[in-house]
Amino acid sequence: MELGLRGKVALVTGGSITLGKGLVEALAGQGVRVATCARGFDQLKEAAEEISSKTETEVLPVKADVTNSDDIKRFVTAAYEKFGRVDILVNSATNMAVADLWELTDADWLNHFNTKAVGYVRCAHEVLPYMRQQKWGRIINIVGGAARSGGGGSSGPVNAALINFSKVLSDEVAKDGITVNAIHPATVPGLRRSGDPERVQAYISTQRPESAGRPVDTGNMILFLCSDKAAAITGQTIKVSGSTERGVFY
Repeated sequence: MELGLRGKVALVTGGSITLGKGLVEALAGQGVRVATCARGFDQLKEAAEEISSKTETEVLPVKADVTNSDDIKRFVTAAYEKFGRVDILVNSATNMAVADLWELTDADWLNHFNTKAVGYVRCAHEVLPYMRQQKWGRIINIVGGAARSGGGGSSGPVNAALINFSKVLSDEVAKDGITVNAIHPATVPGLRRSGDPERVQAYISTQRPESAGRPVDTGNMILFLCSDKAAAITGQTIKVSGSTERGVFY
């Protein structure tokens, strides 16, 4: 299916490892030029070069911390100066402490909200002037499934806030030709602390063989939502979780 994305420009936060890196690759594979940011530049640069070589599409790595407004302004400006436009934003950066709810300190709560919830808001704020000017844009927020079914520690409250943010923003920018949607990717509660993607993948395959939990699956949904074929889809939260989550209704 031709999605008409070739030549567009996407910004992806948290693009150095695992899911974020996979999303950069999915977009670049469709000819979308990508600027991506993370706090650790060496790993980010290595990932960008690997994806660019594989897809023959330019990927611009920018060191930036989504908790810092000046960093985000610099990231978005660098993307615009390099590529001349901003069409797509994929918010995927996160940083959370893994602990039971009442074990979390004030600093743990503030860090998670500042990185993910407020970080997503910062990025959207910076790209919207470009999207509004061209009367076209796509904003995709990667939101943990704990927003739907509850989750350990700060995961549920932070991700639930992002679902609300996604809906409110979608209503405000619809008149500008901009859509805003949220995606629940596959998650494996309790295994975050392992820091081992292979172990997480093995767990998913063992427990529910149909639940791959691969970045490419989330990437495919992003590609569809970014295309004109999904122009009427906005303000939605979509699960691409391979049945690893048990929620039915909000």
